[in-house]
This record gives sequence, C-alpha cells and structure tokens, in this order.
Amino acid sequence: MWSYNNAVADDTYDVEGAKALLAEAGVTGLTTDLWAMPVSRPYNPNAQRVAEMIQADWAAIGVTANIVTYEWTEYRERGKAKDRKGPFQIGWTGDNGDPDNFFATLFSCSAIGVSNYSSWCNREFEDLIQKAKVTSDPAERTALYEQAQVIFKAEEPALTPAHSKVFVPMNKRVIGFVQSPRVITSSIMSTSPNN
Repeated sequence: MWSYNNAVADDTYDVEGAKALLAEAGVTGLTTDLWAMPVSRPYNPNAQRVAEMIQADWAAIGVTANIVTYEWTEYRERGKAKDRKGPFQIGWTGDNGDPDNFFATLFSCSAIGVSNYSSWCNREFEDLIQKAKVTSDPAERTALYEQAQVIFKAEEPALTPAHSKVFVPMNKRVIGFVQSPRVITSSIMSTSPNN
C-alpha cells in the first residue's frame, strides 16, 4: 500500500521476552478465547490452522487459548461485540488502493460496531487519517498516514500477520498489461479490551 511506513519495526518472536513481560505484569494462568474464521479468504486461506499455530505459540509462554468459531455471518456479528472475549481473526481486501480504505474502514472511531472489530478509537490517529483523507497533496497524505501508523503500532489494536499476493493468470500473448495496485488484502487479528 502506498504510504506504508517502513520505519515502523515488526514485532520480534521472543518467547523468553514474552514470558518476562507476563511475569513483570504479574500475569499467570491466563486463559482466553482465540477466534478462528470458519471460511477460507484470500488474506487467510486456513484460519483454523493459523489459530492452532498461535495457540501453540501462546502455550509456550503459559497462555491457554481456546479456539472458537461460528458460522460466518454469526462469527462476524459476534466479533463486533465490545465485550467479546479474546482476539478475533478477520481481514480485508481493499477495493481502491487508497490507505483510507484500510485505516478508516477498519480502525476509525465511527467504524466501531461495523467493521472496527478492535473497538479501538484513538483521537490522534483519527485526526490524522481524517485529515489525510481530504488532503490532495500526495506527500502530505503520505506523511499523515505514516504518522498514523506509528500510533497504530504503539497501541497495536490489531496485528497484521500476513498480506496475500494477488495473481492474474493470462495468456502469454498478452503484452503491456500492468496489474492494478488497487487489490490489497491483509490478514488482521483484532484485539479486544477483554483479552
């Protein structure tokens, strides 16, 4: 996605560091639900297997995750509940290539209860993405979205473990075709206030 902030570092896989953080916080015997989509999607073709891998990683640090799922429509509706227990797998396929189609759709304050499964609302983040949406200067828009990503990473209302690759099969005689950058898919693990 254009405006992607490469300066925002990815989380590292650190079992001992995670155990230390839990101990520092005085957390022991933590049990939570871990929601797995019941369907295959471009951004996550096997949510059950992803949930099983997360479950195993969490078990290594002493966290018990109970995998739950529901029929697809019920899954999405239950996932919107502010009192939902545990992280929730979902994703997004952007339909226009604009960062607003990701940030505002999934993480704006007004999307809570609709498509903001994290129920996260940060006024500074919100101000940045709303200003970026109406700014016509590409460099200024990019700077605003990059600032918003710093806030997103610091608060981490969701994890973005994967992004799909989009393939377009075609006859080898076709020349000069350029794949549209407008199709962007991301896997998202929305956290919840009640983890």
